[in-house]
Amino acid sequence: MTVTRRHVLAAGVTAGTGVVAGCTNVVDDSLSSTAATVSGAALAETGYDERAVDELVVRRTVGRFGIERSLEARNWYAEYDRAIPLEALGLMRVQAAVVAVLTTPQIAVLGKTFNPVGDFSTNELVALIQSRYDRLEDVQSVGEESISILGTETTLARYEARARLISERSRLDVDLQVSEPVAHGDDFVLCIAVSPQAGGLETESDTVRTMFTSLEHA
Repeated sequence: MTVTRRHVLAAGVTAGTGVVAGCTNVVDDSLSSTAATVSGAALAETGYDERAVDELVVRRTVGRFGIERSLEARNWYAEYDRAIPLEALGLMRVQAAVVAVLTTPQIAVLGKTFNPVGDFSTNELVALIQSRYDRLEDVQSVGEESISILGTETTLARYEARARLISERSRLDVDLQVSEPVAHGDDFVLCIAVSPQAGGLETESDTVRTMFTSLEHA
């Protein structure tokens, strides 16, 4: 089965509702997040274009000891891309550099906040942008660094992998960057970026950092 970003979101909500299901004083609820988007100034500086800002609604029914509770989580997914030259691969300029931002509501039970995306693996996070790249293979960690996202210091992990650019059906080496989720307001926000390597070199780190550090979230 091809994993889509909606499957990933559903998995995240399930992780959170597993806790909610055990609390008899929790009523049916709807949890909403607000979109986190890259600032217009950062888009102008980096040359990226907005591809989508979509609300993704996930509904789950959970139960325990014969008591059922329904939960609706309203998430936001923003995606940006830009064309980069890939002459070394025999391609022209293609929309191959992708930056994505996921916002999902925090789940609070009895005064404790649970992160519904904290247990995702790297491959599950990458599934958010599988609409542009085929399944990643040979994923290898190549380092991490600290980055400030929405005023919170967090870890930005970097990986190298092999993937296929769906629009061109060409296999290529890619650079993957994934942030750890950060809490901001009533939401969790995480960022992902994937871009092809040019001549075996990674070229998008500075651009990705500019976009991640310029997020706007109410």
